[in-house]
Amino acid sequence: MPAWSRRDIKDGGNLIGRIYYAQIDQPRYRSMKQRANLVRQNRFAQRQSVHGGGIVKKVYVSAKLRTRPTGAARDNLAGIGVVNPGYVPANVHKAHLASDRFGGPSNAQNLVNEKSRINLSAHKRIENRVARLIKDVTAPGDTNHNRTRGGMIVRETYSALGKPTGRTYMVSVKDHTTNTRSYHKLEFKPI
Repeated sequence: MPAWSRRDIKDGGNLIGRIYYAQIDQPRYRSMKQRANLVRQNRFAQRQSVHGGGIVKKVYVSAKLRTRPTGAARDNLAGIGVVNPGYVPANVHKAHLASDRFGGPSNAQNLVNEKSRINLSAHKRIENRVARLIKDVTAPGDTNHNRTRGGMIVRETYSALGKPTGRTYMVSVKDHTTNTRSYHKLEFKPI
């Protein structure tokens, strides 16, 4: 497991944000799950609140973790809406809140507009950490891509203009060999 607990994210040498990682306990994970107040349907759920002008203020998503087969086709996101359509930065990407890499759906409840550098660097590094956490407790030969590997609660907040102002991931990873779970918190904070 990589030793980092904080990582700077840069774009062209300029600091644009930081990722934070910490192992946590079950009560902290469950506390976030209670705040999210979601019941998963088909392994996914979403709830959002809005600013006075109808702009999204905060989104919670909850998803069960699975692993996508290597080389599996990814959905074309061109015609799919996003949670925060008013925010369209230069080099915009549609980013999954609950990553499609772990079974998150490609629908308007799970997609947001994000700067491409943040999506491809910050959120990608977080996904890589989660993938490593899953791999570390997966028995050799356990390649069932439909098997639940844990759960994820994601909270993202937005400015009154729909710009993402921070994302928190709370992750539960199940070790099927020992029938235990580990809990993790990962955050991205833009600068």
